[in-house]
Amino acid sequence: MNSLYANGHDLAHPYLSPLSGDFSKDFPTTSLQTGTRDLFLSNTVRLHRALYRHQIDVELHVFEAMPHGGFGSNTPEDQELAEAAQRFIRRCLC
Repeated sequence: MNSLYANGHDLAHPYLSPLSGDFSKDFPTTSLQTGTRDLFLSNTVRLHRALYRHQIDVELHVFEAMPHGGFGSNTPEDQELAEAAQRFIRRCLC
């Protein structure tokens, strides 16, 4: 799956793996979402900690049983995630 995702590119490139990014230069306020059934849960938590260590304003939202990409429908968790995203955007624009 990783090879298909990377399409021949280096998996360590920051465009493919944000964990490889440089967070020391004016990185923007960030909101991360994941779920307890997301294949990338650990990487999302690791990214949150890396941003936090670099004093980046970062939010982390973890939803019970949510897979990668969310539930993709009109579930209560999807609604809660949409509300969190709206609050984040309003906070960043003000």
